[in-house]
Amino acid sequence: MKYHVPMPSLGADMDQGKLMEWKIKAGDEVKKGQAIAVVETTKSTVDIESFREGKVLELVAKIGEQISVGAPIAIFEVEGSDLAPSVPEPTKEMRLKVSPAARKLAQESHIDLSKIKGSGPEGQIELKDLQTTKTPEKSGVNIREAIARAMSKSKKEIPHYYLKSQVPLDALMNWLDGRNQQLPPEKRVMLPVLIYKAVIDSIKESPQMNGYYEGGVFKPSESIHVGLAIALKSGGVLVPAIIDADKMSLSELNTAFLDLVERTQKGELRNRELTEGTFTITSMGDLGSDEVFGIIFPPQVSIIGLGRLHRAPVIDGSSIRIGIVMNITLSADHRVSDGLNGARFLSHIENKLKNPDQWEGKL
Repeated sequence: MKYHVPMPSLGADMDQGKLMEWKIKAGDEVKKGQAIAVVETTKSTVDIESFREGKVLELVAKIGEQISVGAPIAIFEVEGSDLAPSVPEPTKEMRLKVSPAARKLAQESHIDLSKIKGSGPEGQIELKDLQTTKTPEKSGVNIREAIARAMSKSKKEIPHYYLKSQVPLDALMNWLDGRNQQLPPEKRVMLPVLIYKAVIDSIKESPQMNGYYEGGVFKPSESIHVGLAIALKSGGVLVPAIIDADKMSLSELNTAFLDLVERTQKGELRNRELTEGTFTITSMGDLGSDEVFGIIFPPQVSIIGLGRLHRAPVIDGSSIRIGIVMNITLSADHRVSDGLNGARFLSHIENKLKNPDQWEGKL
């Protein structure tokens, strides 16, 4: 049967993408998960992976074309009858009449044609209709607008609750220094990755923090695809995910993190990394803030915030000393969990960070 491959949505704020490159051609046999195209959104350039296995019959979309989410980009011959072979119903964007000059300007200027009223015959959108449209000068503005829409939607629809725990990290840092001294430089683990590992392992003990809230129902995820908020050099933030982070050793997680950061800055992410995150961590690094309370990325149900390392009084038994601490915050969806669940989750994380010796032989 014929399967019309749709332009996938790479986020709640995405309504179209620009086809930059085909990685397949007519006649190719495509495997599930294989990269088939490169698409540019307002946020990044992303490898699109196939959700089906089959043979390429036709490449419908053209290089440089702006394509609405859900519109067909290719046609595959696939086995099975679980998908309707008919062409998807055209979206409003696909039905628009647009002059070639106006379409070219819209693609170059990231203008949403569905919001433009055409003055030409039968409502066709002409070049003059776009020239009065205010457009952003930099892609970074587009990114911030996209982020603002997603976060506004989150705050309106998700009943957040917030918790904070201050964790001393002296013992963890000493343990990591000792471990790294026994390794060559290229295999040494970064401190943030060790903290990510503690969070990921704690999610296994708090499954209600990992998954999606959709259609009024919480759907826990058996896998942990941890999204990491990464600041772009051009401005804005992306939150790509490390897929199957729970199956990685500490060294594998460290390698995956460095690779993800590099590919994010280069615009070489894959669509799974932008769409399948089940949980998010946002970190302030050394930016000067002791704590951050994140806004949940829907349809996820929680986000951990890591503040910068700083010195603060620490109680050790009956004595008080000045130690290196980190404020770890939790923002969670009250429709799925409550303060007690959240407190237990933070307690699991704190226990792992304060007692790193328990990880010996397990990483």
